[in-house]
Amino acid sequence: MYKNELEIDVGRCLSALLKKKKFIGIITVLMFIVGVGLTLNVGEDMYSATATVYAAADGSINDTTAAVTAMNAYLNVANSYKVCQRAALIIGRSDVTAADVQGSVSVSSSANKSSSSTISNFMNSSATIISFTTYTADPALSMEMADAMAQSYAIEMADILKTDAVKTLDTAYSYRLAKNAKIQAWKKRVEFLAGGFVLACLVVVLCEIFDRKVRTVREASIREELPVIGIIPDYKE
Repeated sequence: MYKNELEIDVGRCLSALLKKKKFIGIITVLMFIVGVGLTLNVGEDMYSATATVYAAADGSINDTTAAVTAMNAYLNVANSYKVCQRAALIIGRSDVTAADVQGSVSVSSSANKSSSSTISNFMNSSATIISFTTYTADPALSMEMADAMAQSYAIEMADILKTDAVKTLDTAYSYRLAKNAKIQAWKKRVEFLAGGFVLACLVVVLCEIFDRKVRTVREASIREELPVIGIIPDYKE
């Protein structure tokens, strides 16, 4: 008993894609509509601002070294609830809580990055600069929150070190657009559009590959393993 093996005919698959272009178009449009429906609420634009603190070099070498060491050892203090709570009090807005601040702030340290020549020249030692970057829908609040976090952290480190060696290096003098809600929504819609197109093409190709209908002499003869007695030609009037 002969059994036709699975064979992928690229030309036939391409021909099937052309024949099913209407189906592919419908599925693509439907997926795009789904994407639009899911992104009708595009959300809000998000703005970020950054403030930094460092170990001041105007004190004694021991104080500065102790501050640098403490900043590296107690990096988790920078985003602690206590520091965020103090920052919320510094901001002084009833609609901004410590939890809001903690959820909107990310902390990074130069100690976790490759040291740059600017930092090395600035401190002439293994200094640590901690950055507070805030993300909110209000650009003014992002700047205010970043400054409040830097100030609150400096106060907290002063309590720990009993010196004011940790000070603000740069305040959040500007902000940037971190997330454009409309652009993000359109990216999602395009992803659904492309996904619908790929899915429709994949369905057509798979159906064509697993279609066991005999269309050619080669398929009828099990890849020319069976003898062909004759061929009945197409007759057109």
